[in-house]
Amino acid sequence: MRPAPRPGRVALVLHHHLPYIRHPEYEDFMEEDWLHQAVAETYLPLLAVFERLRADRVPYRVTVSLTPPLVSMLDDPLLRDRTERHLTRLLRLAEAEVLRTRGDDGRSRLAAYYRDHFGEMRDRYLHAYGRDIVSRYRDLQDSGHLEIVTCGATHGFLPLMNDHQPAMRAQIAVAVEHYRARFGRQPRGIWLAECGYQPGVEQLLADAGLEYFFVDTHGLAFAEPRPRYGVFAPVMTPSGVAAFGRDLESSHQVWSA
Repeated sequence: MRPAPRPGRVALVLHHHLPYIRHPEYEDFMEEDWLHQAVAETYLPLLAVFERLRADRVPYRVTVSLTPPLVSMLDDPLLRDRTERHLTRLLRLAEAEVLRTRGDDGRSRLAAYYRDHFGEMRDRYLHAYGRDIVSRYRDLQDSGHLEIVTCGATHGFLPLMNDHQPAMRAQIAVAVEHYRARFGRQPRGIWLAECGYQPGVEQLLADAGLEYFFVDTHGLAFAEPRPRYGVFAPVMTPSGVAAFGRDLESSHQVWSA
């Protein structure tokens, strides 16, 4: 009689990153809208879900990456002012749509939904979070519900730095230092920018005290020797740092839907 198989585990990993953009010389700058839209449409709704699960005592565990460029933008006073302005504009637009669509039940209900949604997101950002999104993520990590991993200091693509190892080392070392300063602990893992791997990176990660990293699907699928379980189990490198491969199918459902 064959023994019963052990239950498997799934690691849910969400990568949070935006390029660093800050233009105080302009009152409005289009590329800055990427940040404000991400706050309104991704980070605030995600935090709302995470905090409701915690309040309901659901024993969940999720890994998220917060890159140094993104953390720096979320912490910047000017960009916080502009994010607040963006949320206020969304709310005002939704309120105007409620008035405009009176008498049209379908559209009026949709407008009312967005008015309530943006009103809640704005209230969370201003009052519940004090415009400090990163500290809310830190609080969820401190309560044991999230594990926050870092990324290269400027989201630098390490394989392109193969001929200049000091630059590779700096990307990792500055990221770790930045993480310690913001989250009050040593990061355990790192999301390699664009999941790009270059042989030898694992030793640099080990030197920085990191325990694991994430790599693209083909990084494990075509590894030598070929991993027995493909991307469905981590691989331990000679440096003692574990490599986790992205699952192609689930990644496509999120990234390329």
